[in-house]
Amino acid sequence: MTSTTMNQVHDSFERSEYSDDIFAVLGRALTVATRFDASTKVLARLPDFKVSVLGKWSITDDEYNEVLDTIALKYKILNNAILSLNTNEDLLSILTVAREARNEFIHESTIGCINGFDNQSEVDISNFMEHLEVLVRQIIKGDIIISALISYDNKEPISGYPFSAEYEKKYVNWVMNRF
Repeated sequence: MTSTTMNQVHDSFERSEYSDDIFAVLGRALTVATRFDASTKVLARLPDFKVSVLGKWSITDDEYNEVLDTIALKYKILNNAILSLNTNEDLLSILTVAREARNEFIHESTIGCINGFDNQSEVDISNFMEHLEVLVRQIIKGDIIISALISYDNKEPISGYPFSAEYEKKYVNWVMNRF
């Protein structure tokens, strides 16, 4: 690759306050996705789940499914509690959707964003942000469940607050609000 070709790639980066606001949202969303991934690794290492994930950045889909199988057997009471929260999803569905949302966010969300957002239409940006919010909500729900499972396994008290609409709204707003 010549230096001219390399410079052309870097010449396409534009920074503006407008783009930086959106990239800041992506950074906070990355924080949520990374926390979910790290929490999943912690859960997978607990004796009741014991999946070999030491030294790996994330667990594979097969390892994740192994953890889900163990959760399905061990945490029927927690699953019933989640169902009582008037959600149409059960514990395993929430965790599966969260993992898929995390993967989509990590691997696909910034494709096409290399040139920033200044030249994109308001409609395109609005659609992008709405889809990002859906992914973030799904990851947050999974993270809440994983955190509760870790606390439960460690015999720590589990607060109902993270399961509330208020908590989810506050968490999503922290990620999605642009200044």
